[in-house]
Amino acid sequence: MRRAKLNAILVVMLLAAPVAVFAQSSLDPGQLPKSTTFYLAWHGTPSIDARKANSLLATWDDADFQPARAAIIEAMMSSSADSAKARAALTRDELSQYASLLDNEIVFGCIVNPNQVKSSEAGHESQKNPWNGMFLVYDHTGKEATLARLLLQARMKEKDPPKISAATIAGISAIKIERKDGATFWADDGKYTLVASEPAVFEKISAWTKHATPEAATLSQTAAYGEAGDLLKGGLAEFFFHFPEIIDRNWDISVMGFRVRPLMQSLKLEVVHSIAGRLALQGARTRFQGAIFGHASPGSLFDIWDEGSSSPSSWQFITANTVSYQAWRVNLLGIYSLIERALQSTVGAGQPSPMDFVEKEAATRLGMPLAEAIGLFSGEFATLQSSSTLDPAKQVYVVGIRKKAATLKVLRAGLTERVTGQRSEGDATFLRISEGGMASAAGTASAKYYHLAVTPAVIVASARDESVREILASAITTPGENSLVPPAWQKARAQFPKTINGLSFFDFQRIDWTAAKERWTAKSRKAPTSKGTRPEAAHDAFANALKDLDPRVFPRHLHMTASASWKDARGMHFDGWIE
Repeated sequence: MRRAKLNAILVVMLLAAPVAVFAQSSLDPGQLPKSTTFYLAWHGTPSIDARKANSLLATWDDADFQPARAAIIEAMMSSSADSAKARAALTRDELSQYASLLDNEIVFGCIVNPNQVKSSEAGHESQKNPWNGMFLVYDHTGKEATLARLLLQARMKEKDPPKISAATIAGISAIKIERKDGATFWADDGKYTLVASEPAVFEKISAWTKHATPEAATLSQTAAYGEAGDLLKGGLAEFFFHFPEIIDRNWDISVMGFRVRPLMQSLKLEVVHSIAGRLALQGARTRFQGAIFGHASPGSLFDIWDEGSSSPSSWQFITANTVSYQAWRVNLLGIYSLIERALQSTVGAGQPSPMDFVEKEAATRLGMPLAEAIGLFSGEFATLQSSSTLDPAKQVYVVGIRKKAATLKVLRAGLTERVTGQRSEGDATFLRISEGGMASAAGTASAKYYHLAVTPAVIVASARDESVREILASAITTPGENSLVPPAWQKARAQFPKTINGLSFFDFQRIDWTAAKERWTAKSRKAPTSKGTRPEAAHDAFANALKDLDPRVFPRHLHMTASASWKDARGMHFDGWIE
């Protein structure tokens, strides 16, 4: 099954899970063994009242959304161009059965080999018998028959039936399932179903479900878990990845002639402690919070992100008509230095780096060193949409710059023959950039062109010249005092830290959903349906959903989304919600 289809199945399972009474969590991931390097925990389907109060789930459950639900399922189960080589798609009944399993708790994760051989000590034996620390624990209460039926269906679809035998691990009667790629142990222990490939892992997760793991040996006692602890309490789902375990792997190998260990060392992965996050229902809101924890020191992976500011430069372009806004800041010179350092580390002392050739070619074409050219851009990127029908031609892109004259020089040198028009008006220089192809006989702009306006602080770009001019005309000279920003956005912004490097809003109430549906329907009729593009069945399902869908279902439940990101001494943080 392809990754895209698997992702779609997981989304539908989450939204379509039958409504059940939310059970108290009895599987505490914090009590997993210290050697757990990763886990993803689902704490069960939310209660009936919580589901009705939540905007996103209420939209999914709404009867008027039924055509879209059916279309999503139909598209997911439709055959792709190479489906003859793939396994049979899920039936609607099977999908419903899988979704019902989400009523109960599931924890999936990985435990590292406690006897893992590191670095140069690793030998042929470790490659011959690779460790597989993956495990799954499921509370099968009330789902015994469904689980057994689905397992039987899955095994019947296998082309090469596995070898099945009995085994005993930690005093538990288990089933050993052997396939060409290894063995898996499966057992029911009390109300839990345990699955693991390593007997040692099986023993550890069995002890965990019995609350028999010594407190000192639990994941909650590690510094990394403690650092992420605030994110791992409550919610529908949570995940945790202990990053330093990567560093202990055997990196004394070469890939295409490049040495991997120096590369890993140059990235300073040791400053990253963990990646964690959770998904939670908070009344009408569906909220996601996540973070990359570590020491955000210079010269490390944290150089990717900018320190941020209280207000992005593009904030000045928001008006009362703005439907959506996304802005983020990255550290372009930090990324450049990180890549340069990493590439240099892959070659021997005194040998030229692959980056040397890139820098030489760039300097020749741009007329300045590559680092200097990159430094002309502030690292801020933003998109704004003012069309109530989400017309792509009204979408505008904003890029922050530092020196207008030098930036124009780089643009002309980099785009060369694609610059087909230029004029100056006030402090703005307008460029017309060809995407390729020929201009029309009248010389008018079409979808083959992009229009840019270069000002002293930003570049504004759009598919239409009038869209660029409209947003420039609406700009507020003092970004931090833009009174045109919708009050709901201002209120949401106040809930995030003062200094941020990412900010996003989308207002569902400002969309003319009926007109948007008409535009999408017209576009769907013109969309290609050949085998080389996308499946005809999926296209037909989308067209049918548009035809039968009542667009008023969206503003009935959904109001807005808001999210932000920021960097501090502890790492990178993300927070956002839809309500």
